[in-house]
Amino acid sequence: MLTQRFAVTTARNGRGKLIGLAKAWAEELQVPLVLRSHNATLDELLEEHKVEAFIVAKVKGAEIYSRHGNFGYHPNMAALRILEMQRGAQDNYVQALGLHEGSRVLDCTLGLGADAAVAAYVAGPSGRVVGVEASPLVHFAVKYGLAHYETKYPWFNEAIRRVEAVNAVAETYLEQLVATCKDEADLFDVVYFDPMFHHGVKGSLAMDALRPISYEKPLNQRTLALALQIAPLVVIKERSEFRLREYGCTDFFGGKSSRVKFGFIR
Repeated sequence: MLTQRFAVTTARNGRGKLIGLAKAWAEELQVPLVLRSHNATLDELLEEHKVEAFIVAKVKGAEIYSRHGNFGYHPNMAALRILEMQRGAQDNYVQALGLHEGSRVLDCTLGLGADAAVAAYVAGPSGRVVGVEASPLVHFAVKYGLAHYETKYPWFNEAIRRVEAVNAVAETYLEQLVATCKDEADLFDVVYFDPMFHHGVKGSLAMDALRPISYEKPLNQRTLALALQIAPLVVIKERSEFRLREYGCTDFFGGKSSRVKFGFIR
């Protein structure tokens, strides 16, 4: 688990419900609660309390603030991708994972939660989508957003509520699953890894803010071996087919014009 030092505070002049919410978060996470005066900036509070980041309670939800930027959960492109599918378009992620109603998906790099949201929509109420995120800060903001964020699309709100967000290092979580399902049928239909999340898109403000609080240990062969013990298929997303071959992938999905490719290990 990450060892970042962080605390909880509120938006400027936060009072009433916001203070109560911040207090509850601090107790849940067992980190300090910093009450914020009207003239204290977050940068000043970071220095004063010697922490790397704050979880800030705001009316719109949980926001992560560090010296590198700020981040709050947003559905990003997930809703747009689903709208395109509703109009008949194909989604490469859905095709690569072979998703359908009732699919059981373990996303070992939850990150911003966009892929998990799409998976939950396709899998429907009869499926299951679990998203594992190692960073306690990213996990907290995304889990809170999945549970509370409201869009104008009821079907999207219902889908993200079904995503089970887990704060754990993927390898550790997989070890626990393997230990509990010995000699049983596969727990999931597919395990998904997106190592690209930790590198992000150059110039992306959201990724710039997230990178210092993300877990960046490279994907390794032991983690992949554990994944294959709880599912018959592992899918990895990468920009380089060469890198996918290094992981052990022998089959690939993604056109020549695509910026990313998906590799398969069965």
